[in-house]
Amino acid sequence: MNRTKIINIVSGKGGTGKTLLTAVLAEMLGNDGYKVVVVDMDVFVRGLTSLLYFHKKEIVLANDNELTVSEIFMDKGDFDISGKSNLSIARYRSFDVIPSVSRVDELLEFKDLMPDTKQEARSIISAMIGKIPNDYDLILLDSRAGYDELIASTHALSDISICIEEEDDISKITSDNLIKQLQEDADNPLFRLTNKAQKDSYTDKEENIGISNLGKIPFDMDVMRSFGGKSFWIDINKTLYKSALGRAWNNLSTKMGLGIHIEIIRNSPIGSESVEKKLQLYSITDRIFILYGLIIGFFGILYGLFGLRGITNLIFNEQSLALITGLIGFGMSAYFIIFKKKR
Repeated sequence: MNRTKIINIVSGKGGTGKTLLTAVLAEMLGNDGYKVVVVDMDVFVRGLTSLLYFHKKEIVLANDNELTVSEIFMDKGDFDISGKSNLSIARYRSFDVIPSVSRVDELLEFKDLMPDTKQEARSIISAMIGKIPNDYDLILLDSRAGYDELIASTHALSDISICIEEEDDISKITSDNLIKQLQEDADNPLFRLTNKAQKDSYTDKEENIGISNLGKIPFDMDVMRSFGGKSFWIDINKTLYKSALGRAWNNLSTKMGLGIHIEIIRNSPIGSESVEKKLQLYSITDRIFILYGLIIGFFGILYGLFGLRGITNLIFNEQSLALITGLIGFGMSAYFIIFKKKR
């Protein structure tokens, strides 16, 4: 690769899982030997900065002589105002992070922070990118949701923008609106990526919207629940989420000739990714009930059909008891698969 590639990660609305996806992608790339820095552009939500805080166990994330993203915005990209010459770059697991604020609990004044025009925003972000060391393979910009001067500028200054969306109609509409706005700002490559997916195939509406979709990242309740927890990075290695994201990135790398590929090594523990994707919609507790229901049902039906000995005949004869047990087992599984509301 000849130079650092800038990947801008955006979304039409909040709650699409954009920050989690960015962090997992950076971790996979970092583990495969690529040098990656993630810039937390979302200075008010500051999701990646919060991850860094939990990792470092420190309220203060930047030294006195280091600039954070919010300080660069407040100084309008003029580094002489603060007198600080270096960016704050902290290590998080296998990749680096430029935090949005110097303290995780820092309060900010919106009026002092946001640029007034697209031209001003582009100037500020250009100055910030210019301060990032040029030995990185990838710069990932974790931009905030929606559209404004900053989002327009990050797209214009990036090599590729990826719009993270969900399958619901509201997410599709907000993504469509964002994509149209970004296309007006610059003709830089722009892709979709569906997160929290519950369907494998694409509808005609999804396929005929003019922007390539890199893939679908399956919804996994346990991934969402454990994000930020102590066991998250251990748990994520076993998931369809991670392997699907790796395939989506490799799809992008192939399309754009980036030459940066993620090695994906994973075998489905149940032998079928299709069935496994359906199970991602249920919590661990629900999956245990489903599993035990199937086991009870299987052995119960066998006992009822073949009259295996060993169960005391109480009220019903032993074969009837086994048949009832089997039906209860299958009923438990059916309840959780069909009738129980999916979270």
